[in-house]
Amino acid sequence: MPASQTTACPTLVLSTGDTVIRHIALDRACMRIGRRADNDLMLDDLTVSGEHAILHTRAGIAVISDLGSRNGTLVNGLEVTQRVLAHGDCIQIGIYALRYVTERFEALPFESPLVAHFMTLSGPRTGETMTVERTRISLRADAGQIAVVAARRGAHWLTHLDGTGCPLINGEPIGLATRELDDADFIEVGGTLFQYCLGLPS
Repeated sequence: MPASQTTACPTLVLSTGDTVIRHIALDRACMRIGRRADNDLMLDDLTVSGEHAILHTRAGIAVISDLGSRNGTLVNGLEVTQRVLAHGDCIQIGIYALRYVTERFEALPFESPLVAHFMTLSGPRTGETMTVERTRISLRADAGQIAVVAARRGAHWLTHLDGTGCPLINGEPIGLATRELDDADFIEVGGTLFQYCLGLPS
């Protein structure tokens, strides 16, 4: 894929933080946006509701509508129920930004994904490694506790998802907060110990 591209059709530029993820051509009349996999645009993060918003495009006019989401839909920083979009408007859904573009522009280069892996240090899978190859992975323990690791803003972030208790980072519980991971951090999930390491396994 080239480092940059141009477009003349209505497009959404999807980003999180300073990272441009991809460009989405608005080539359909209706686009459903949310965390669930059956959406037209799936945004895989807990800040996004399962069915968050819907974008209708007709005769060159695009309208974004919130679907009663938990965290709301913002356009240019203001929460909206429904809004007609103009060139350059920025839709904010959870941690994601969607810039609406109708004119030819020079796109930002795509950034290389952050590469990291987890080593399992205890439990029946001791010694196994798991490479972080997606924007979101799960760390599961036999006791039923589940934590989620999501990539955003050039880092990996840990969040408790399910089960009794909460994960620990270097022996400290994270509670219901989302915590950024640093190289060589120790993560305990339901009694299973992992170590987070930047780069590929050696």
